[in-house]
Amino acid sequence: MNKTPDYYRILQVHPAAEPEVIQAAYRRLARKYHPDVGYDQEDLMQAINEAYEVLSDGDRRAQYDRWYRQHVDARSQTTMPPASWWRILLPVVLTLIVLTVLVLDVFRLGLRGFPEITVVLVLLGWLIYHFGGWKRL
Repeated sequence: MNKTPDYYRILQVHPAAEPEVIQAAYRRLARKYHPDVGYDQEDLMQAINEAYEVLSDGDRRAQYDRWYRQHVDARSQTTMPPASWWRILLPVVLTLIVLTVLVLDVFRLGLRGFPEITVVLVLLGWLIYHFGGWKRL
């Protein structure tokens, strides 16, 4: 197994970044994490320097890009979590409950004397739908 680090992630740039962007990112990170500034993690600065050395050299970057495309594509295919059934069904179930209470209240078959419950449930359903609360469960 190859232990080559993700240089693009270390420098916090996109893989299609121009050399000027890579240089600017390196300078920003070097100013922030340099040991002379008081940052104690020399390993991080060494990783930043190594990433810049590889990505600033055209031949080494082309070689790294070939490796990167091959391994990152394989990594992204294997680490995608499958969608669980409750994440798909939860918004549907919540919507059906809110609509059922609303319809029962409109036809006066539901919670008589408590129409504010229906309003609260409709508002709650809209908030969950609008802000995607079930996606964070």
